[in-house]
Amino acid sequence: MREISIQTKTFDNYKRKNLSIIEVINQEGFLARAEKKYAYYVSEQNEAKDSAQLKAWVDSQAQAYQKKARHVSIQKTFDHKTGFGQMIYRVIGSFYVVQNLRVFAVVFMHSIKFDMLSHCLPGQKL
Repeated sequence: MREISIQTKTFDNYKRKNLSIIEVINQEGFLARAEKKYAYYVSEQNEAKDSAQLKAWVDSQAQAYQKKARHVSIQKTFDHKTGFGQMIYRVIGSFYVVQNLRVFAVVFMHSIKFDMLSHCLPGQKL
């Protein structure tokens, strides 16, 4: 059996959007759950009057601002007594989007969490 659930949420101020995808697989005594989450937040906006002003802003950012590197973390656990294993992979970073002479600085977090149970009882859930 395989179940997939998708949830999207846009907040009232339109500066934040979350997407969550959950997949559960229960097959031949093996139970697995994958939860993928994507979160985006517009941290700042700048509007240019023309393409020359936009280019000047981009050039000033390249010289004055040292962009942070993406942060990646991986955490794995496994309990031999229960047969439960878990892995969490998380990436946090930022990027710019240009649309109609507006520059948006976007901060994001992507995470994938895997839960696994190697021997489950009928009806057991993660």
